[in-house]
Amino acid sequence: MVVENKVLKILLVEDNLADANYIVDILNKYNRKKSNLKHVKKVTEAIDTLGRDNFDAILLDLFLSDSQGIESLDVVKQKAPQLPILIFTATEDPNMAVLSLRQGAQDYLIKGEFEGKKLTRSIQYAIERQRSEFDLRQQALMKEMLDKIRNSIDLEAVLKTTATEIQQFLQSDRVLIHRYESDTPATTVVSQSSDAQLDPCGIDRFIEAVNLSTRAIFTESNTVSAVEDTKAIVPLQAGIRGLVRSYLILPIWVGKSVEYVYEMLPATTNDDGDREPWGMLVAYNVSDTRKWQDWEINFIQRLTTQVTIAIAQSQLCCRLQTANQKLQQLAILDGLTGIANRRYFDHVLNKEWYRLAREQQPLSLILCDIDYFKAYNDAYGHQQGDRCLRKIAQVLRKATRRPADLAARYGGEEFAIILPNTDSQGALFIARKIMSRLAKAQIPHKKSEVSDFVTLSIGITTKIPRSKQSVRTIIDVADRLLYQVKTTGRNGFKSDS
Repeated sequence: MVVENKVLKILLVEDNLADANYIVDILNKYNRKKSNLKHVKKVTEAIDTLGRDNFDAILLDLFLSDSQGIESLDVVKQKAPQLPILIFTATEDPNMAVLSLRQGAQDYLIKGEFEGKKLTRSIQYAIERQRSEFDLRQQALMKEMLDKIRNSIDLEAVLKTTATEIQQFLQSDRVLIHRYESDTPATTVVSQSSDAQLDPCGIDRFIEAVNLSTRAIFTESNTVSAVEDTKAIVPLQAGIRGLVRSYLILPIWVGKSVEYVYEMLPATTNDDGDREPWGMLVAYNVSDTRKWQDWEINFIQRLTTQVTIAIAQSQLCCRLQTANQKLQQLAILDGLTGIANRRYFDHVLNKEWYRLAREQQPLSLILCDIDYFKAYNDAYGHQQGDRCLRKIAQVLRKATRRPADLAARYGGEEFAIILPNTDSQGALFIARKIMSRLAKAQIPHKKSEVSDFVTLSIGITTKIPRSKQSVRTIIDVADRLLYQVKTTGRNGFKSDS
């Protein structure tokens, strides 16, 4: 809806003084209270003025002393993509009119063919059309970003896309997203747009200066820091001058709780304690001043709020992955010794048995039992007994280096090692390595009847599995050989080879 009572602030770019006066006269005759006109003669002056002030619309002559034809429109459009531009020209060229409209102009007005009311209405309609187009563009960009955020748990990709899209949206030299470190001035740039306008060393110095000078964002308020010209800022931020000319900083907060992730809005305070600082989004221009518009800041705030959801999703996903890993470890590992438990041993042995039956390759199994372990517990106590079990488990684990080999706690003081694709000689080599490593460990055992140190009895068997045979076959053979060692002196091993 057109608001006809609004005072329109218009930038007129016209190097013909008579034509400029004509525009001023017809607008004043219609109603001077409805327009506030600023006149400049060159495109360069227009660019400078747009960087310092806000306008509702631009009246642009295509033929100026410092820029000719459609080039004038392109330059101004690039500087102020959100503003409606009305071409004001004496050239009655249908092709130029069509080209101008295709390049983003909202209207093409011929000098001398309109009066104040018509011009005012044309400007108002142009503003409404531009606003509608811009709203649609914002909505499309927001939808695109939200789809990418919601459909991805890859935080790095989301942040990279966000930085690039915002850089293109703001037409700034560069956009950075970096982590905030509460206990150090150092920062980590986690993503950045691809248009590099500042060397890496300069980026580090700029980010350090920004981080030091804007800590109040996270400690005192949740405000946005928008600097139009660093040459005019206070001495506290002097470290930024010479690196960039203008910048915009938005703080990024994340919720501490999972529930809060889905309730986050662009709040203005942090007094509820449910949020914590995560980082900052920084857009900057290296050499140009920039008037940061309220509509730009509002849109980027909305988009940044969605980025916080992506960050929270990623953090939640990492926590879930960690929890799943812990659950998986609990499911397959023995809680005391840290090696595989009996349940996982049974699963792996069964799987390897039928795999090697198909391939007709050997499978070796080693069963171990700690000699006189009950006496060890009686002499040293159960806590020391647990430490002994952990040490034995580490000896077995270090003796098996191949990824497919599996050391497991079989039960109580019994252990087992599965050796896929291993013949009898390979199994004997592992058994001797275990005995050697355990001897070097010299775990005292004053109640042992065979040594002053902890020893093992070991049964070793090697089979080429058959699919029609039960996997229990290999266990029974290894257990029988282990029993023979225990009944004939212990502290040794016996193989069926």
